[in-house]
Amino acid sequence: MLPFCDRRVTIARKDVAPVWTRSFPIAKEPTTLGEHLKKKRFLAGMRQDEAAVKLGVSGRTLSLWECDRIYPSWAFQTRLIAYLGYDPFTEPTLGSPKRNETSCVAFLSSETLSTIGQKLTKFRMEMRKTRGQLATQLGISVKTIWNWETDKRKPCKSKLEKFKQLGFKE
Repeated sequence: MLPFCDRRVTIARKDVAPVWTRSFPIAKEPTTLGEHLKKKRFLAGMRQDEAAVKLGVSGRTLSLWECDRIYPSWAFQTRLIAYLGYDPFTEPTLGSPKRNETSCVAFLSSETLSTIGQKLTKFRMEMRKTRGQLATQLGISVKTIWNWETDKRKPCKSKLEKFKQLGFKE
């Protein structure tokens, strides 16, 4: 303020990030889900607690996601897709060694799946079902599905037919 003026004019600038966001580094090319979440939140000008309310999770959970300490469960993936505006779970860059993706789904971005277990896992994930939900639907145990998906065992023809009735293609 000038010494001879008693008026102050303030104008909100939309082209400048809020003060609280200037001190945090944001990846220009995000590579992990956490970096994508953080970039989306900062570009929207939201604080972490505001974004957490929007996603329907606690602030601590969102913090852990953004820091890539934990990976969101299936229950939250539809909310995250809606929040981000795209599906980061099918992005081909996921699955690299230092990414936040779990090792059991890193192969899903490839076009050629080599084993029946990988094909069954991809089919289950495309259906957006947990092993428990699929086991209940098929009338088998969760451990049986886990054994098939990890190629410890192979499904018999009758069980494979149940998968085919759901739309599975070998």
